[in-house]
Amino acid sequence: MKTCWIILLLTSTSPVFAAGASPLCPLVAELNRYLTENTAYDAVACPEIGVSVLAADGSLRSQAGAYYPDTGRIELASDLNLSAAYGKSFLLHEMVHAAQFAAGMDQRVPCPEMLEAEAYRLQAGYQREAGLMREAVLTGFLADQLGSCGAAPEY
Repeated sequence: MKTCWIILLLTSTSPVFAAGASPLCPLVAELNRYLTENTAYDAVACPEIGVSVLAADGSLRSQAGAYYPDTGRIELASDLNLSAAYGKSFLLHEMVHAAQFAAGMDQRVPCPEMLEAEAYRLQAGYQREAGLMREAVLTGFLADQLGSCGAAPEY
């Protein structure tokens, strides 16, 4: 079974950012510090990171990122500005999935949505620390909706 974790693009006013894995390794290292300080996961190795429209697969057309556990590759939308906190938060989200799979969490959670919710929660925390309060609230809402394994969240 091929698994592909995706995240929704909430807003997009960022310029196109083209990059390969090597130029992004310092950013991955920066985000790894946040990941390890705020979770029990180990840092992830700098993955292969592709930048594309994510439209080749119709199900990914409106997505900002995807993590492919079979290859460890991360794919990001071409309009994410990875020099801004908002864009960085999407790479962090996908790195959470890489850390989850490295730790075997995909085999231990009651439902796959819990993995997605955890990634959204960390992304929301990163956005909040960067002062992106509106984005953090929306991202946190997604975490709450997904993390309940189908049960309605308690509001």
